[in-house]
Amino acid sequence: MGNAQKKPIYKKWWFWVIAIIVAGAIASNFTGEAEQPETTSNIQVEELSEQQQATIDSLDDFDVFIENYKQLGDEKTPTWDNYLNGETVTWTGTVMDTGSSQVFVWGGDDYSGQTWSTLPEDGHKRYNVFVAKFEDGTPDAIKVGDTITITGKLESRGDYELDYNWKIYESEIKE
Repeated sequence: MGNAQKKPIYKKWWFWVIAIIVAGAIASNFTGEAEQPETTSNIQVEELSEQQQATIDSLDDFDVFIENYKQLGDEKTPTWDNYLNGETVTWTGTVMDTGSSQVFVWGGDDYSGQTWSTLPEDGHKRYNVFVAKFEDGTPDAIKVGDTITITGKLESRGDYELDYNWKIYESEIKE
């Protein structure tokens, strides 16, 4: 019994199992079919609703824009996230208040001398206001009651139900 010779490795069953697995792995790498990266063709791009398009199209007319935005319903957040946030706007209104680096502007035609601090906390009045933030401080020439046009980046959205105002950054007065 001590003289029994061992079987060569290629005659063992597990050798052939491993060899077949390795050969299959090597062959799959050389078949010429490169793995295709996932493309966006499987992703459906939704078309904008009429209300979304109307809101986007009215972006430079504050009064029309805020009315269109209010009508978006459940489409507010995706419209804001995908099409409005960070956009440059040019809005006109009446100066209500000034601060060291920002101006409170009433966007509607019905300005009647109200200031930011006298706006009621209910009644959805703040939704009609945009705050323009200036990087180098508020220009001295701006006075309460002035009608001004301001360009800036829209980065904070108003909310009619919560009575939140709008805010634009990197603002500049348009002459």
